[in-house]
Amino acid sequence: MRTLKIRNWSDFKYEIADLLFGKELDEAYKMGIRVGAEYATRKLSFEVSLKRRLTLTKTEERGYDHAIAAVARIKPEIANQTGAAV
Repeated sequence: MRTLKIRNWSDFKYEIADLLFGKELDEAYKMGIRVGAEYATRKLSFEVSLKRRLTLTKTEERGYDHAIAAVARIKPEIANQTGAAV
């Protein structure tokens, strides 16, 4: 069982919440990170793929290809670090 260590009385309510709901708060935090990473990755991938239909100059096309490669390269790392289904 955890003991209540009051370091700062102004944070007392947070200490109580952590004592009572620490596990649930940790799970909610992890879920928020995972869902946020999944949303951001999918949104970025979708926005990048929308630009495929534009008429681009040679320089823009080259930069666009690098952006697509970067998104594809980083997706597995995001999935490994956060557990997001990207």
